Amino acid sequence: MYNTILEQASKIKTPGFFITVECSKETDKMPEAIEDFIFAKLELIKQGTSARKFVYQQDGWRLIFTFFPTNEVVDERYALKNKVYKRL
Repeated sequence: MYNTILEQASKIKTPGFFITVECSKETDKMPEAIEDFIFAKLELIKQGTSARKFVYQQDGWRLIFTFFPTNEVVDERYALKNKVYKRL
């Protein structure tokens, strides 16, 4: 079911943003209103909120959506980094 959610989220037009979805809790019931949730968060971003990570919780699901702007450098707190440790 998580793959269905990923596919559904990928089809939503979000000009200026690439969205990732993480699942931290899953159930057998398909969550509803994901598209409405995404559009509501895009509206918050347009209104000036600095948050880019939002949690959707409904029907036993817990999904974490992160909105990455496509026209600017990713904020340091959301950047994916590789760390290399050298053993001596």
